[in-house]
Amino acid sequence: MDLISVKQSEQANREIAGELHGLLAERAAEGRPLVLGLATGNTMVKLYAELVGLLRDEPVDHSHLLTFNLDEYLGLEAGDPRSFQSFMVEHLFGPLDLDPGRCHFPDAQLAVRDPKAACRAYSRLIQEAGGIDLQLLGLGRNGHVAFNEPGSPVDGMTRVVPLHLFTRQDAAPNFGSLDEVPERAITMGLAEIQAARRLRLLAFGKSKAGALAEALGAGPDVQRPLSSLLRHPDLKIWADAGANGQESSGSEGSGREH
Repeated sequence: MDLISVKQSEQANREIAGELHGLLAERAAEGRPLVLGLATGNTMVKLYAELVGLLRDEPVDHSHLLTFNLDEYLGLEAGDPRSFQSFMVEHLFGPLDLDPGRCHFPDAQLAVRDPKAACRAYSRLIQEAGGIDLQLLGLGRNGHVAFNEPGSPVDGMTRVVPLHLFTRQDAAPNFGSLDEVPERAITMGLAEIQAARRLRLLAFGKSKAGALAEALGAGPDVQRPLSSLLRHPDLKIWADAGANGQESSGSEGSGREH
């Protein structure tokens, strides 16, 4: 595990966007697909903007790109602007004009009717794609990774989960009130995240300092989901001054992270 400290989040965004751009160029030259695991949340907004700008300045064929998002809320109508699918369309898929058929999400509508079928189907899609080459991750204020809340099983696969009150409180500004925030979600499990060939986690802002310090200072602990990923052979964590418990870098990263 590499912990990379940066004074400002922009440095991390540039480096990760550059890595993604390089992988896309490499796979395009080889004619092979690149499978990316994607996250949502405030931290990802500037990273995706950086990647979009880089691809506009230095175009690369991304027709072989496959994406799998970590999670989705249950109980929202298809196309709801508060959904993670809408977030991705706004910040990445739309600007890059990605083929919707190559951009995958866990089926939140099916998960309401038949959770086991929805979870099995998403796990199978990831396996059929050959697994995830690089997974982007954020870190929740209470330490959740994707919607793997504290107490999540290390060997967990895609499943429907209840959301912690802290997680729902952080999402409340996007929904107008806490009462409007869904109480359940479908999420990729820690075992599937661990199986990705590269993990890239971003932790920005003072609100992440406690969760990051606790995960880094502990052995594997189900109450600290990130701790179970620390032995991954290719995990890089970017943390700014705020997340490192140093001088505050502002409010960035204070909202929902998946």
